[in-house]
Amino acid sequence: MKKVKTRVLTLFYFSIFLFTNSCIEDNVVPPLTGELNSSAEILVYLDSQTDYPNTFKAPALVDAEEVYSSINSYMIIDIRPNNEFTAGHIENSVNVSTDSLFDFVEEKFNYGYAKIILVSKNGQSAAYFTCLLRLAGFENIYSLSFGLASWNEIFADEWLSVLGNDPGIQYYTNEEKYKNEFSSLPDINLENPEAPLKDRVNSRIKKIILQGFLENVHFKKFLPIFPKDYLICYGSTKRLYYARSIGPLANLGHWENAIFYKADPKYNLRSTDSLQTLPNNSPILIYGGTGELSACMTAYLRVLNYNAQTLLFGANQLFYDRMIVYPELLEFAFSYSRIKNYPYLTGN
Repeated sequence: MKKVKTRVLTLFYFSIFLFTNSCIEDNVVPPLTGELNSSAEILVYLDSQTDYPNTFKAPALVDAEEVYSSINSYMIIDIRPNNEFTAGHIENSVNVSTDSLFDFVEEKFNYGYAKIILVSKNGQSAAYFTCLLRLAGFENIYSLSFGLASWNEIFADEWLSVLGNDPGIQYYTNEEKYKNEFSSLPDINLENPEAPLKDRVNSRIKKIILQGFLENVHFKKFLPIFPKDYLICYGSTKRLYYARSIGPLANLGHWENAIFYKADPKYNLRSTDSLQTLPNNSPILIYGGTGELSACMTAYLRVLNYNAQTLLFGANQLFYDRMIVYPELLEFAFSYSRIKNYPYLTGN
C-alpha cells in the first residue's frame, strides 16, 4: 500500500507542476518517465491540456434547435452506417465511418466551421467519439444531444422504447457504498513508446476510435448483479443516486453495489481526486442521466486502459418514473417534447 500511495502522490504533485508551468513539451523527460507507467504519462499529458472530460464542457452537447438554426454554418458529421444515413439524415450532413473519423476531422478542423457536430441515432456513440476527438485537441467538436431522436420522430423509436423502470428496481436502496482504496493506474503497451508524447497520445486515441462503439461491449440493458463489475453512478446531482423517502419509487435510489462519483463541480474522476480508486483489473460500468456523459467518461477511461463500459440511455431505463417528477432529473429525461420534427433528407 505504501508504494501505491507514493505513486498517487507523485502523479498529484507532478500534475500540479504542469498546471503551473505552461504546457507540456512533446518530448517528456523525468520525472514523468521511469516511475510512472504509460497510462500515467498519457494522463498527465491530458491533464496539462484541458482535462476536458473533467470540466463543465463535457459531454459537449448541442441541441437540435441550435443545429437547425445553424445548419449552413456548422459541419454536421453523421457517423451512422450508410444504410441508416440514406434512409434519413439532416440536410448538409456528411456520412463518415468511424474508421476514417479521426483523419476526416483532422482535415476539416481548420476550415473555419464554428462547430463540428457529430450525429448518431441516439447520441450515445456521438458523445463517446466527441470525447475522444476532444482529447486529441479538436476543441470545436460537439455531439447532437439525444442524437437524431431529437430531430424527428422517425428516428426516436429506440429512445422511446427504453423509457421505464428496471424490472429489478424493488431491490434498489439508498444505502451509500464507498469508493475503493487507491490503486495503481493500468499499464498500456504502446506500439511506439519512444515517440513524442503527443504522438503516443494521438496514436492511443486513434486505436480506441478504431475499436468502435460496440454495443455488445458497452451496453447492458438492465442491471442484474455484476459481482465483478465496479458499478458507478456518475453525475452532477446525487438524485441520480438517492431517492426521496416519499413519492415515486420512494427510497429506491440505486443498485446495491453502485458507488456515486460526483461530476460538476467536484469531478471525482480527476487525477488529483478519486481516479485511482477505480479498479485497474476488472470491468467498470458507468451510468448517468442520459448515457451521454457516461459515454464520454467511458471513452476517457478506455484511453487510460481501464475496462470501462457505459449503460446506454442511463437513468432513463432505470428509474424513469422518478426522473419525470424530480426537478433535478427532468433535464436528463427523454420525452416526446424533446422531438422537434425538423425536416430530413433521404438518399446520399
